[in-house]
Amino acid sequence: MSVQRSQSSIKRGQTAGYVVQVFTKNGTASDVSVALTAQPSSQKPAFTSGCAKDDGTASCRLSSVTTKVTSLNAQIPVASKATSVSSVKLTATASVVTTTKWTPPAAAETTTVTAAAASAKSSGTASPSAAEHMAVLPLGPIPALNGEASMFVQAGSAANLFPTVGPSGASPGPTAAAGAQPTKRNTAPVSEASPVSLSTPVFTAQVAGLIALGVAIMLTVTRLSVRRRSKPRD
Repeated sequence: MSVQRSQSSIKRGQTAGYVVQVFTKNGTASDVSVALTAQPSSQKPAFTSGCAKDDGTASCRLSSVTTKVTSLNAQIPVASKATSVSSVKLTATASVVTTTKWTPPAAAETTTVTAAAASAKSSGTASPSAAEHMAVLPLGPIPALNGEASMFVQAGSAANLFPTVGPSGASPGPTAAAGAQPTKRNTAPVSEASPVSLSTPVFTAQVAGLIALGVAIMLTVTRLSVRRRSKPRD
């Protein structure tokens, strides 16, 4: 017989696995029992498969064993609190009922046991949540857009929104430039001109335009009514 370990080492809190193989060299052996022992003895071995009703115990009874290998699975659980255990050794011993003196065959295998992985200890200080790492934007205009917004909208004047219109061709001579200078005579407001200047806010200019339009409509309606009344009747 033979014993093979499933892994060379395990951590505390895990289980060491083994494969126990039973066979004969010549002929057939009937009513064979296979017993498991562990070192240290505080660890309890058990068969996990291959023994039918004996699975889960440390002893397996086989009705017969031949030259063909019979494989049995076994294990030794190691508790996480078993800090004194540095290795476990599984020994499997086979026996048969006979009147002849013989030495029961046995096989053993050892698995190293290491310390369990250190778990993260909870500290008294709570870790910051994901919400605390988020940047909070202040209310109001976004600073990165203030420069671009001022290029498009100005509260005081809308004159910069329109291109400058001037006569094409040669630049005006000194006479034209001198005539363009304001005088006391032409600086007075025209009676039919709108009092709204380019420095007036956009909203005020719109209101003044609507008022001027309404006055023009009223004058037109009044003029048409006067003409109808003054027309002679036949």
